[in-house]
Amino acid sequence: MDRASRRAEPDARSMTTPRAARRVLRVAVVAAAALSAAGCTRLDNLLASIPAFNFLREAPFFDPYEAPRPLPANVVPYAAPGGVAPPPLERTEQALTAFGEAVGPNPLPLDSAVLARGQVLYDRFCMVCHGTNGEGNGPVVFKPGQDQPGTRFPMGPSLLVPSAVQRTDGYLYGIIRVGRGLMPPYGDKITDLDRWAVVHYVRQLQQAAASGSSAAAPGAAAGQTQ
Repeated sequence: MDRASRRAEPDARSMTTPRAARRVLRVAVVAAAALSAAGCTRLDNLLASIPAFNFLREAPFFDPYEAPRPLPANVVPYAAPGGVAPPPLERTEQALTAFGEAVGPNPLPLDSAVLARGQVLYDRFCMVCHGTNGEGNGPVVFKPGQDQPGTRFPMGPSLLVPSAVQRTDGYLYGIIRVGRGLMPPYGDKITDLDRWAVVHYVRQLQQAAASGSSAAAPGAAAGQTQ
């Protein structure tokens, strides 16, 4: 091997000198800084300055089976706003009938505010099929002589027929909750107390039809019923 080739080969001893070690250390520090800068962008730092978004920077950690922290002073316990989850209810005639008999009469007191609330929900969810007065002639129901066949809902059950009037309050409540036949369930849209308010308003429509008068104002009907 000639002198030129020996000069081109790196000297192993030069790599172990303090100067070479400092050079390697500086390169490692620069590389680590570059990687750290790539991990924390300007947007990350900006979001971290907002309290709503900095929870991932310093997230609290709890030990397994750690007891909960003591409640602050003057804390007032309260129940869940939705109440207790109702038991499952099948949308069949037998199940709805048994449910209505077990529930009993409407537990919601009848007054003008309840009837007004029931009317609002009836007009929002029920009127489109059952009609304004409960006759089953809502705007989506097919009307012979006026609509082309197949353009509207085939039928809207009347709430004024004897079979509907004889239903228990619990049956009407249950059918509002889970639906039946072509009627969809409204349990996810109408709350527990609001369903009973709708039942009160349906009873008002039935009483108005039986007396031969149109549905009275909620306040007047409540005063006559009480």
